[in-house]
Formats: sequence, structure tokens, C-alpha cells
Amino acid sequence: MESRLTPDATIRLLIVDDDEDDLYLIKDALSEVTRTRYAITTASSSLLAMVELSKSGFDVIFSDYRLGAVTGVDFINSVRAAGIDTPIILLTGISDAMVDNAALEAGSSDFIPKTAITADVLDRSVRYAMAHANRQRVLQSILKNTKSGISVLDADKKETLSNSQMASFAKRAFGDDTDAKQQLIKLAFACEQKDIVVGSVVLESHITELPDGGSILALHDVTDRVNDLRERELAEERIRAIAMQDGLTGLPNRMSFNLFLDEALEKSKRDKTKVAVLLFDFNRFKEVNDLFGHAAGDHILRHAATAIQSTLTSREFCARLGGDEFVLIQSDSNEDDALDLSRRVVENLTVSLKWEEKVIEASVTLGVALYPAHGNNRQELLANADLAMYRGKAEIDRSICIFDAGMDQFIRDRRTLAHDLKHAIQGDELSLDLQPQFMTGTGELVGFEALLRWRCPLRGLVSPAQFIPVAEENGLIIEIDKWVLTKACKLLTKYSWLPRLAVNVSAKAICQPQIVSQVRAALFEIGVAANRLELEVTETALIHDLNRALHNLRQIKALGISIAMDDFGIGYSSLSLLSSFPFDRIKVDGSFIQLTGNNERADAIFKAVVGLGAALSVPVLAEGVETEQQLLFAKESGCEELQGFHFGRPIPEHVLEDVHKKLEGDLSLPAIMAWQNSERYYKPFAGLEKTPLTVQYALN
Repeated sequence: MESRLTPDATIRLLIVDDDEDDLYLIKDALSEVTRTRYAITTASSSLLAMVELSKSGFDVIFSDYRLGAVTGVDFINSVRAAGIDTPIILLTGISDAMVDNAALEAGSSDFIPKTAITADVLDRSVRYAMAHANRQRVLQSILKNTKSGISVLDADKKETLSNSQMASFAKRAFGDDTDAKQQLIKLAFACEQKDIVVGSVVLESHITELPDGGSILALHDVTDRVNDLRERELAEERIRAIAMQDGLTGLPNRMSFNLFLDEALEKSKRDKTKVAVLLFDFNRFKEVNDLFGHAAGDHILRHAATAIQSTLTSREFCARLGGDEFVLIQSDSNEDDALDLSRRVVENLTVSLKWEEKVIEASVTLGVALYPAHGNNRQELLANADLAMYRGKAEIDRSICIFDAGMDQFIRDRRTLAHDLKHAIQGDELSLDLQPQFMTGTGELVGFEALLRWRCPLRGLVSPAQFIPVAEENGLIIEIDKWVLTKACKLLTKYSWLPRLAVNVSAKAICQPQIVSQVRAALFEIGVAANRLELEVTETALIHDLNRALHNLRQIKALGISIAMDDFGIGYSSLSLLSSFPFDRIKVDGSFIQLTGNNERADAIFKAVVGLGAALSVPVLAEGVETEQQLLFAKESGCEELQGFHFGRPIPEHVLEDVHKKLEGDLSLPAIMAWQNSERYYKPFAGLEKTPLTVQYALN
């Protein structure tokens, strides 16, 4: 029966005492308790008490230690033998440690000398006894309902508590032996392994040491899993087979690859032949997962497995290492044979796959390493094939790359560049060039785009196309984003005549939770009006984590900052994205304006984007305008804003003030073009015209 400790409850109390004076003393003390109500029943003997307990339930029992010929300990044993777990508090006129210990061992909740009886003492003892009883009931419920056998042992390995499941396990293991449980406990502590096998019973044991030197033994029945030795061996064989196979594609996995290649290399050493290791993964695979879901990515991987297996010969082997990374081994190989296998793989995996009424373009980049020329063991061959693949990805339209020693230098150069870039961010080597943006009809200056420049003391002017990918690989791109944002805000504060300054935001930064607080801090700490700052993001950047990116953009836009969709037309060009977020500007990628007059499809796409912007009431800006013909085409198409080299080169930040002074505040298109065409313009930029500046600060 569950005891009740709620403030407004009445506690049902049974007092067992054959002394009327003691009964009066106890009742009188309890009548003084104000916070608890007691409903008291009395019994003058243990026999009458048992009768009362058979008729009614009680929350607590007070019992005298002396009940005629019966002691309080005898009474407790009788109550427990009847299956009653009501907490019992013994009251005695005997102050004896032995009596106290005997009462506690019998299961008394408390032991109170009658000389110490007061209202507070009795009430406190009742409440503590009820709380302890409730905890014991919870513990007993857990022990009763668990499928595990539980025994609690003291420091001498003597059992102090156990559940019925432990007794059941002992009976199954040792039959009806009277000491079956003790035998099972002894066996569990003596066994060095977790599994205890007794006849047909297999138990898994767990022993937990307690701070007082005692321990808890838990046994779990695992007989069904290891029914007999033969089935166990068969299960292990099945497990070994599963362990060597990739669950998604059915191909051999990394463990299988390791064994196969080691054996192939041993055979190659004996036969003095070559072995080729080909490593490949899918290009932009993460974007596929982000855009179409992981199920689409799994579809590509399963297709790859099927396509590769259909093209393999008897001396070729393929495994999936993990993610979208696959490896092939070709025994008795040479460079020509390795290239032939590489071409078969690339040809079979460069496909358009249909997925839920959508089309996914799949392609791979493959690196090749040959034994013994490119490595003497599995680790070296795999590492060098990976370097070759990495080098292939770094070059445009190179899907197959064979390792050569120079690739080590390529990797070292990339690492050195990353090291120098980190110091450039912390030092004074980065700067911004500002490319002006004009209204198509009036030639009015409407803003600038900030283009990142790195003028390295040793390397000279380093192209963003060279250092931005390195920054993305090494996590420096977040620091660069923060630097650019801060620098742009400082320029806006310093030059109040700058109408608007647009900065690019990388894919990683726009999905970071702290990007909003960073933008807000830059505005308020530096003191810039939000409407003078514009953030540019590409669609490719957004799809990495679309929901988080859009959430961040909405918060940034709420600050008053305008948001531009950059490089529109070369990504996924999703109309749903334009409907999901109210962009303030659409920037058409410069590749379309470059094809003006030479490509009817590009012309049509450009005009369609301009029309789309008009329909959405979103201004469209044409990037990369370099000729008069392109300018006229943009105007005729209805494009509202323009930027590009046709209007002059980007202006380095350190000459902005000089430009403003010399133009006497006239920042119109004719004035800026006239100034840039003058001889004075080029003097601060000696050698700059030889630098490929057409690559803008695009972090995606």
C-alpha cells in the first residue's frame, strides 16, 4: 500500500502497546502536531494488532518493544511474514545498542526511546519512515519488473538484497539446490569473462563496485542469442561476412579492401608485377544531399555500385570506403590499364539520374597510384591516390589524375599559402577594392561592391581564386568574412559619401548561428546606418543549410540591411528560393552578359531574369559589363543597374579620398570614367593592369 505525504492527508496510525500510560503519552504528543492529521487505532497486543492489520490498511505502525512474551522484533517478523510492508517504528524504555541493532536488522524504520517522545520527534519519525517506505516500494517494483537478476552484496559478499529473477536464474542453472543462488553468485565473481555458461543457460554478468566495499551483481539472460556452440559459430561467420560488406551498396567495405590490397601487394612482390589503386568520390555530393535529401545521395551511391560491378574484370576489385568515397584495385596492372579502368569508371558514373521527378547530374574525380612506383604499402598508395584525386579536383574539367611526386609540393604549397593567409588576416595585408555600380538610365552612382584583395609582401597580389578555396578548406573563411564586414563598416563610417557598399558572405558564414550577432555588433559598434550596407549571397551558399540560412537572412534583413542574390543563373536558379525570401536585388552572373550577341540561349536567359525581377519588383543588376555592346544589351533588356570593367577598374580603398576630392563630389558615371581614363588614375596602381582582377570576392 502506498503511503501518502500530501499536506492535507490524514495519516492512518496503528499504535501497539499494552501500557495505558504509554498509549496516553503517545496520543497526547501526537495531538500537539499541527501540520499533520492523525487517525489513530490502538491494539494492546501483537495478536490484536495483526487482526487490525487484516481489516484495514495503515500508513505507519508504532509498536512497543515489550509486548508481554513477544518482543517488537518478533512482531516485525510476523508483520513481514504476512506480506505487509507498512513501516514500523519501535518505542522502548530500554536504551540498548544491541536492541537498537536488532530492531534495524529486523526492518524497523526507526527506534525511539520513550524518554525522548515529543510531538516533533514522533511526527518527524513518521514522515521519514513513510518517505523511506515509498523509496523502498519503488526499488522493489524495479527489482520485481526487471528481466535482469539483481543481487546487492556487502563487503563480505553476503547478500543483502535480491530479486526473484536472480533466484529464477539460480534454479535454472543449479536446479533445486538450497544454495543455488550462492553458487551462481560465486561463479559470477570467479569468472573472468562476462558470459557465464552453466549447462544450457548462458548469462551475461555485470559487477558494479560500491564505495563501502560492497557490490551489485546484475545478470542478463542471453541464452536465446547463443543457443548452442554450433549456432554461435554460425552467427560469428555471418557477423564476419556482414563486417566485410558495406550495408548500403553491398560492395566490400574498408576492412575488406585492406585485406584484399595487402594480399594483392604480397602477390605482386612475389610475381614482380604492378598494382593500381584508384580512389574516387562524387563532385558536389554534399550539395546533392542538401538539395535533394540523403535518400537521393543514397540512390546515387547504390547506382554507382551497380554500374561499377558491371564493368569490372576478374583482376579488378571495388570497395566503398565510406561516405561517397570508393576505391578500386587492379592487379597485374600498368599505367595504360589503370587509365582504361579509370575511363570506364568516369564514363559509367558521369550520368543524369532521375530522382522523384527531378534530375541529378552526377560526376566523379578519380586519383590513381601504382605500386611500386607511387608507394610500397597500402597506406602510401591510398594517400597518394587521394593526393592525385585532390589535385584533379583543384583543376577545372580534370576527372582523372595520376599521382606524381610534384603533388607533394602542390600540397605543401597549399599549406604554406594557408599559413601566410592566416598571418595576412591578422596583419595589414588584406584590403578592399571598390567596384562602382550605376543606374542604367541616368548613370547615377548607386553603390559599390567590395572586392577582397591580398597584397602579400612576398607573393605580391594574390588572386582570390587562389586563396579563397584554401581559406574554405582550412576554416579561415569565417575569419575573412568577419574582417571584410568590419572593414566595410569602417569605410562607410569614414566616407559618408559612399551611397551603398555590398559585401559577399560565404556559405559557411551565412549558416553560422553567430552571423546575426556579428552583423549587428559591426553596425552598432562602428556606427553605420543599416541601409548603407548590403550583403550578397549566392544560391549555392544557401542550399548548404537552407532553413538556417534563410532564418539568419530574415534576422539580418530586419536590421535594415539589404540582401542581394549574387551570381544568379549559374547555380540552381530556384524560383522557389526567390519566393521564399524577399531579396532586395538580383545580380545576374557576368557569364551571361559576356555571351551577348554570340549565344541566343544566354540572351534569352538574361532577358528572362530581368523580366522575373520586374515581375517581383526586385531590381536586377548586370555584373561583368566590359563593352559598349554589352552595355546597350543590358539597357535594352530593361536591366536597372550595372557594374563591370567597362566603367573602369575597382578603386583601392586607400585612394578613395583622393578620388572624391579630384572629382569634387561628382560621382556620376561620366565623371568616374573620365577620371579613370586619365593618366593620373593608373599611377597608384603600377602593374595592377597585369593582374587578373576579373575574379571577384566570391566565397562560394
